[in-house]
Amino acid sequence: TGISTVFDQSARGHIEWENSKYRPYAASPKEIREAKADDATTFIQIHEELLADKSPGIAQFTVNRVSELLKKKLGIKMTAADCKALAIEITNADKTIYEIEKARLRGDWKPLELLEEKVARELAAQQYIPLKEVADLYLKRHIESNTNPDMKRAKALEAEVNALLDIFGNTSISEFNTMDSSIKLKSVLKKYPRNKTIVYGDKSIHSIIRTEKNYNTISLTTANKYIKTAKSMVDFALKAHLINTANVYKNETFRSTVAADDQRPAYADADIIRLVDALCTRPLWKYRPAKDERFWIVLIVLFHGMRLDNIVALTKKDICQLDNGLWVFALQKGKRAATRRPVAICDALLLLGFLEWVDSLDRIKLFTDSSKQFSAWYNFSPSKISGFENGITDDPRKCLYSLRHSFAGNVYEVAGDIKIAADMLGQSTGGNVTARYVKATKAKALKEISDKMSLDCIDLDKLEARVKELFPGILGT
Repeated sequence: TGISTVFDQSARGHIEWENSKYRPYAASPKEIREAKADDATTFIQIHEELLADKSPGIAQFTVNRVSELLKKKLGIKMTAADCKALAIEITNADKTIYEIEKARLRGDWKPLELLEEKVARELAAQQYIPLKEVADLYLKRHIESNTNPDMKRAKALEAEVNALLDIFGNTSISEFNTMDSSIKLKSVLKKYPRNKTIVYGDKSIHSIIRTEKNYNTISLTTANKYIKTAKSMVDFALKAHLINTANVYKNETFRSTVAADDQRPAYADADIIRLVDALCTRPLWKYRPAKDERFWIVLIVLFHGMRLDNIVALTKKDICQLDNGLWVFALQKGKRAATRRPVAICDALLLLGFLEWVDSLDRIKLFTDSSKQFSAWYNFSPSKISGFENGITDDPRKCLYSLRHSFAGNVYEVAGDIKIAADMLGQSTGGNVTARYVKATKAKALKEISDKMSLDCIDLDKLEARVKELFPGILGT
């Protein structure tokens, strides 16, 4: 940034001034040394008086140049108090230098040796390692330490790291791992805009906070992801011996008192009515080949509350009939046993011809979208250019996952049991129950609850007409 150059120029100018001061005198080296020592004594007294009065003195000129550079190069504005504090530090450092110089001129090298040792210790303890350098190493390690890395998570992690760099600039990892930085991070995250890159491009976060008004901010859940990434980066730096101080981000996440449904609210009946209308009237993809199968993805989330990852992974073999005659989604993927289970297909989906559509496919996978592709097509977009959800709701907190919350609420209204709702959402299997026949029995019981759920806000006649339009022949004439 040129800030170090300011200090170098100041130091060189001071040395040149001192040398020129004694050059005209034809004095012996001893006499020059004694004159310099006397002047050092005078300067020590002057600096002591400045420090006693808490006056910045001549160092103010250097600080003014530093302040201008910080504002111009980094957009950082030093307050008057900041400038005064830095000037006093410089004045105190000058006083120390004069004291050491006075001792050296009179043959005592010990103070200089002690200062050299102190500087060496502090530099070793506080080696300036740029945060950007640590961030690059951290991301590289994340990718290389996994034989089959999750690229979706890797991109999300990169975005979180870039956000931290945007907030802190090119500070050091040591400065990043301080309580002041932790407080600063929380303060900025409370004002961090939702979809920052999409809405504001490369505009810095500090510029956005200064100039923009009335924008939507990220949720506390998202803010906590940034804090957890900061903690993870510091943990990495500690393991790599880049710093040796305790991790200040260890317990610094926001403690939210907002309920989960408030953070990601469920679709209201009016939203679902608009969704069904859009599903029956809007094109599901404007390019070729068409992606009419998205119709079924939305309905599966609407009627079953299933996770998008589970839905897009379905194959024809996963649509099967159990020994008791029940047609189910045989979910095979998931980190927990609760996710890997048979889910009975509801009557509404069967009546709309879902099984006939599956049977008509000439491919193994039911859906060609990945979860990322489908979410990008469906979810609300602030640009109003894309996003199937635009016009269905204007609440930016709502998304496809909100249908899962709606489903959970409907189940609870019918069953009155939060555990049953968890079972139907794949969050629990009831302890250690994993035998296939027990799961099949449970699937039948849960289907009975599903079929009792109110469909008052869902126009099945309109959906049936749309099926005949999109998939002619599967329901007959």
